[in-house]
Order: sequence, then structure tokens, then C-alpha cells
Amino acid sequence: MRCLHLARSAAERFGLEGVAVPLPGELDRNFAIGGHVLKLHAAGTDPGWLDLLDAAMEHVAARSPGVATPHLVRALDGSRRVAVDGGFARVLTWVPGTPWGRLPAPPGAEALRHLGRAVAGLDAALADFDHPRLDRRLRWNMLGAADLRGAAPAATPVLESFAAEVLPDLRELPAQAIHNDANEHNILVGQDGLVSGLIDFGDVCRAPRVCGLAVACAYAMTGLDVPEREILPLVAGYHAVAPLDPHELALLPALIRTRLAMSVAMAALQHAEQPDNAYVLISQRGVTALLQRLGVAASELERLRLRAACGYEPVPHARAVRAYLATADAGPVCGSPLDDAPAIDFSGHGPPPGGGPALGRYLEDRRLYTSAAFEAELAGERRTLHLGVDIVLPPGEPILAPLDGIVRDAKFRPAAQDWGGVVVLDHLTPDGTRFHTLYGHLDRASTERLPVGRALARGATIGHLGDERENGGWAPHLHLQLLTTDLGRGADAHGVGTLAERDVWESVSPDPNLLLGLPHGLRADPPRAPTDLRAARRASLSRALSLAYGEPLEIVRGAGARLYDERGRAYVDLVNNVAHVGHAHPRVVAAAAEQMARLNTNTRYLHELLVTYAKRLTATLPDPLSVVFLVNSGSEANDLALRLARTHTGSRDVLVLDHAYHGNLSSLIDISPYKFDGPGGAGRPEHVRVARLPRRAEDAEDVGRLARPGAFIVESLPGVAGQIVLPDGYLGSAHAHARASGAVCIADEVQVGFGRVGRTFWGFELQGVVPDIVTLGKPIGNGHPIGAVVTTPAIARSFETGMEYFNTFGGNPVSCAAALAVLDVIADERLQAHAARLGRNLKQRLEALTAPQITDVRGEGLFLGVELTDADHATAAVEHARRQGVLLSTDGPRRNVIKLKPPLVITEADADRCVKTLDAALAQRP
Repeated sequence: MRCLHLARSAAERFGLEGVAVPLPGELDRNFAIGGHVLKLHAAGTDPGWLDLLDAAMEHVAARSPGVATPHLVRALDGSRRVAVDGGFARVLTWVPGTPWGRLPAPPGAEALRHLGRAVAGLDAALADFDHPRLDRRLRWNMLGAADLRGAAPAATPVLESFAAEVLPDLRELPAQAIHNDANEHNILVGQDGLVSGLIDFGDVCRAPRVCGLAVACAYAMTGLDVPEREILPLVAGYHAVAPLDPHELALLPALIRTRLAMSVAMAALQHAEQPDNAYVLISQRGVTALLQRLGVAASELERLRLRAACGYEPVPHARAVRAYLATADAGPVCGSPLDDAPAIDFSGHGPPPGGGPALGRYLEDRRLYTSAAFEAELAGERRTLHLGVDIVLPPGEPILAPLDGIVRDAKFRPAAQDWGGVVVLDHLTPDGTRFHTLYGHLDRASTERLPVGRALARGATIGHLGDERENGGWAPHLHLQLLTTDLGRGADAHGVGTLAERDVWESVSPDPNLLLGLPHGLRADPPRAPTDLRAARRASLSRALSLAYGEPLEIVRGAGARLYDERGRAYVDLVNNVAHVGHAHPRVVAAAAEQMARLNTNTRYLHELLVTYAKRLTATLPDPLSVVFLVNSGSEANDLALRLARTHTGSRDVLVLDHAYHGNLSSLIDISPYKFDGPGGAGRPEHVRVARLPRRAEDAEDVGRLARPGAFIVESLPGVAGQIVLPDGYLGSAHAHARASGAVCIADEVQVGFGRVGRTFWGFELQGVVPDIVTLGKPIGNGHPIGAVVTTPAIARSFETGMEYFNTFGGNPVSCAAALAVLDVIADERLQAHAARLGRNLKQRLEALTAPQITDVRGEGLFLGVELTDADHATAAVEHARRQGVLLSTDGPRRNVIKLKPPLVITEADADRCVKTLDAALAQRP
């Protein structure tokens, strides 16, 4: 009762109202009251420690760590804390959420990944924090873990190992302020199942940041069935925010065990000091059992998995092994020639009985491994990924050593679907890197005649193939496998891995064709499951590469205006203006394939297709646009256009429209307000001037008022600005102003050229103007990487300064063949007229929609935009449409414009489906 009285008294001094509800705590007396946490610190509490906690929380609060944390609330008199009963009272904001340890079921991969991101974000926010008390003596600082040796028998072996083997390397890592206490009671989870907050800064200290990650891993592991593997998303999530280097990853498994050992030791010490305080044992449920399960030292596989989760080569020396084998003089593994042996699909069946030679492929996903021996760690998962190459030969066939080696292990394993006789040889690269080769399904005598340690020269007989009776029941064949590491298993090495961990197993067991040298190759490369594909993308590709839609699609095929996912579901594609004449148009595909089979080279040779395409292209453009440069993309085209303009005018200054986007090269980011004024942008460069996006023709006067540019570049219909149609007369007046200032006028037709706007072939023709330079990309090759710049003879002549322009792939015959086929299809299938007719009808139907969120419908031909009141409505509509099999996207400065720029081959039925789907989508709540 006295404690509650103190709490109420303290709350009044902070202006808090409500009932004080006791909360658990290790050292303090905590109360929930009025949406806040009141903390009563006992007499003798170190004020300097409280200063540290308050300063750390305020520091984090100012840096938006990406996860909610407690904020300090000052008393009515402005102080951080008030004196109460010889101690202190402080108030923090309440962070909502369910403690991780109270979740009804173990967290899934996404929750663990989010936890890793949250811990990384918090530690990143603390990275530049400093305080005089940060280096105080703290039992929970992992740098001092060795001091806990002897506190608890279960913890001592791990702590001894830490002191001898880990601590010296840990001290070499840079240290910073870390939160250091992401345990199951300090991690809060929101209703969406993701981490909503991290609380309790009481253990903040200076230590290498990987220690904070180890804390989170240690406590999250306690609820997992296969903790060493299931924790990987947490580590990957941390790495995505705060990249871990290989040295940190190498220490992480030992640090996880160290934290668990510290928890056991500290609980023993604290319980001895405070036998009546049950809180000190609150995190012990399962900790000791987990520590015993993990053991003192991590397995090699555990370390490899961590590296793979962060996108590193799992086996650090695997590259050295592959590099050596790429040039090594390996001998044959059998007397039969294999160059013409057929590769047989064993994905659903075993090797054929007898005969041969025939070959089974590496990395084939096989359903034939049915025995219990192939069950994997996770429930329902099996090892099905074939890690070697099968060579089907008659029984008794001699098997030869392809390289000098030493017998590492030899065993006879006759169980059903096992190896039979198996031999593993050790080898060394010239730089001393050790690797192994494995030979499975030999006869028993082969294993009995090979003692461990025997040297075998290249070409020596290892043994002979066994028959079904001593071969695990398999038809006679050799299983040949390379091993960059045998994971300490010797002849018990896995010959089959889990498909979900393909990257790990491919690093452990590289392609045996490095030894065989068969020209046709033997890789199967099975597809990854969608969840594995996303994880692999996160690990290996930059997060700057975005994915469309909240639930990303795996698209494996396209045809016409349809895209198909891995399950075969079709989607109407209303956003892909790259596949201008339809996905995989047979005429374009055939033209490119035929030319690829004939010749592909650069423009330093005369070639009919290059000249023919230049002539065909300029025939679509008005005079004097008659000189062509071929490049690889629209971005390259715009970069070259800037070079032409600067050479011709002598001015580097560029005038652009607001919200414009002209490409992904550095030179183009500099002239794209959409990028330089957006997230991560560096602001407008000195040489760039920005004119407002016009609402009326008179806005062209902006162009005349700005400083004298060398180039005025404008998208004929601005796309990322929101599918804008420029006011009639704007470009004519703007060009006149620009040219009066000495500028060259560039029309960026990358998005809208080649008949998309319907009424004209080029977007700039809608305005009745002729630019000085036109840039082309996206639709020009229907997906083949090609772009173009077309300019006047005068500008082209001024570019002839003596500096050669050369582009290795620009204008190559294959690209020209694809681009010529696109022109043919546009003309022969009358796609420009189709775009005009269908676009007009589609626009009218969109304008007739009555959804109150629609504020404007605009565009020309099949380049349309539907502007909504806000981004939330636009995003919700796009996601709803995706679920219904219709692909849309958003653009505009506020991301509130639904854009439609489909392949020109969409049908009336596609347009009807688009309108009905969008109408239904807008009826949904965002």
C-alpha cells in the first residue's frame, strides 16, 4: 500500500491521472498509469546511471530508429526526475504492444526479420551516442562475460571458451553504444504480428554492435524448434539495415551461446542475492535447455548458414577451389567416354537399370529420396537437391582418381537408399586450400582396401562400382561429388541437400563438371520457392531495387498483353510500355533469334541491318531529324543527347520541367527533379534550371525568364509527373523561348513514342513542333535493350570533334533486327490506329466512372492517367486490381495517379476488364 501511495504522489508531480497498476521489474518498482510508465528507483540509485538512460532515450527519439521506443516525460517543473522516499521517480511514455514472450505461437520468419531490422535501427540510432557513464561496469556487457565463469556449472564451459577463443577477436571490433537487451519481455509486437517497439534502456553500454544482435538472437531462439536455422531471418533483417561484415558473422554463433550462458550465470547470482525476486528468473525458461542443445561450439554448417543469410558466399574458400579446378588438369573418373553420354531426367525416377553410360544432373530436385534418412530438420521438409553428378555404368566398372589425393574416409553403408561403398579423397590447391571429392555407390571391397591416409595418384583406381545388392538398392552408378568442406562428416557427407538452402549446398558442393569438363554441362538449376526467392533477392540484390505490390509477383512468362506467374495464373498487363507490341511477340522473337544465330558484333563493321534500321527510323520523323545514334537504353540516349547539346552550344546548363524523370545515369539524376528533390536526392545542381509543370500554354514564359541554357529537355507527355498532357501550344512557345536563348530542344520520347499516343506516331507531334534532338528507348526493341538518339545534321556535325563515339553494343545487328521487327509489327498490325481508337474509348469509359476519389482522367491514346484524391486510395485500388488479375501502377508527385500504358495489343475485352476492375477497386476501403 505504501508503494502505491508513493506512486500516486509521484504521478501528481508529473501531471498524470489514473490508477497505478504494478508492473514487473528487475531493480525498479514500475507502474502503468495514464498511458505512461512510472518508475520508482530505490534509495541509493546512481543518478549518473539515470542520466545515461535519459540521455540515450532522448538521443534515439531525435533520430527516428524505425521502431517505437520509450520517450522521457519531464515533471511539471521541467525536471527529468523527482525525489521520492530517498530515491527517484521518472516517467516514460507507454509503448503499446504485446511482449514477444507472450505471443500465442512462435514467431514466423517475417516477424523475426522485422525484429532484426528493429534492433539494427535502434543500434544505428545509438551509433553516435556517447556519455561518461557508457563505460560503467555492467554485468550484462558481453565484453565482461568472462567474469561470470564459475557462477553456474551449465554456463562455465561456454564462458571459458569465450574467454579463450572469442574475446580477443571481439575486442578488435569497433565498439559503440548498443541497446543490449532485446529480450522477450522488452520486444513488443503489434496487431500485425511485427515488432512495434523496443523498451528498457537499462543495459545500454558500449560494446561491438554484434553483441546487441547476439542478445536478440539468443532470446528469440528459445521459442524455436530448429533455432540455428530459424533465426536466420533475424540476422538477415539486421544485415539489411546495418550490414554485418564477415568478421562479425564469424563471432555471432559464439556470442549467442555466450549471452545464453551469461543469462544462466546471472540468474544464479541474482537469485542468490535476491531469493524473493521472481523476476530475476523470468527469462530462464528454456534458456538452459537451449544452451545445452546448442553446445559449446557452433557447427560449421551454422556459420555457413549465417553467411548465406547475409548474401556472402557460404564457404569462404569455395571461390578459391572453383578457380583452381577451372584450370586444373583433371583426369577421367572412368574408362568410358562421357562426352556423348545423355543427361537423363531423374527428378521423379531412379537411374535406369544397368548399361550406360548416362548422366544424372547436378542440382536436380528429385522426388525419389523417400527413406527416413532424407528427412530434414524442419517439419515437412526433405532433402531432395542432388549435390553430385550420377554416371550410370555397369557394375564392376573401375573408378579412377581425377586428381592426386589422399584417402580421407572410406565406409560401407549398405542401408536402403544409402551410399553402399563411399570414398572421400582430400586434395590441395597450389595455395594450400583443402577440398574433397566423394565417390559413392562403390562395392564393399573398394572401401576395405583403402586405409585412411593412403595417397592416390591421378589416374589410380579408387575402386569399382557395386551392384544393387551392396549399393543401397540403387541401379549401378557412380555418385561423383565435389566438397569445398565435408562439414566434418567424412564419408557421412550429405549427397542430397535441402532445396530451400540451395545457396549453402551449392557452395559446399560445387558443380562436379569442374572435374568432368563435359561441354554440354550438367546443371539442373531448379526454380526456388517464392519465399526462398524473396529471401535470396534480399540477400544478393540491393534493397534500392524495388518490388511492385505488397505481395510481389513471380512472373515467369508473357504473351501479348498477359503476364503469367509461377502457378500459371494470367494477369492483364496495363503498365508495361516496354513490351510495346506485346510480350514475346513471335515476329520480334524470331527476328532477334535468327540474327543471333547468324552474327552479333559492333558498329565498326558494315552491316545491312544498321543502315536499314536508321533509314526506317528517320522515315518516321520530320525533317531535319535524319542522323541516328544507336545505344542500349533510354537512359543512355538521354545522356548522349546532353553531350550533343553541350558540344553544339558550348553550355552545360540544362532546363527541365518540374517532376521530370529522364533516366538512371548520374548525369540524368542531376536533371531529374523527381529524383534530386525526392528521397535520397542531393537537391538541384547548379547547372540545372527547373521550370514549373505547365497548366496553360502561357506558362512557357518560364522558359524565357530562366538563365540561358544549352539544352531544354522535356518529356513529350510527362510520365512520372502523373501522365500529363501538355497544354496545347505550350511546346511551340517553350521551344521558341529556349531557342531564343541559344538552347537545343530535346524531346524525350522514351515513354510515349512509336504510336502509343494514337493520333500521331510521336508525342511531340501532338504539339506541332519539331525538336532538335529526339531520344528513344523502352518500346524500341519490345524488351530488347536498345535505345536511339536522332538529331539534325548540323548538331551531329558539331559532335565530330575528333573524339570517337563508340558503343560496344549500341547498333548491334541483333538489336537492329528486333527493332526493325517492332516497326514492321506496328505498321502491319495497325497498332497506332488501334491505340487511338481503343484509347479514346477507354478514356471515355474511365471518365464515366462515378467514384468520388477520381479527380481527373487524362492522357492520349494508350497513355492514360486516373488521378485520385490521395495515395492511399490509389495504392489500395492497385492492390485490389492485382488480386483480381489486373496489373496497374501509380505515379505522380503524390503517388496518387493510376497510370495505364499497356502493350498496344490489348483488346476491347482487356479494356472492359480494366474499367470494371478499377470501378470495383475504388469501391473498396483503402
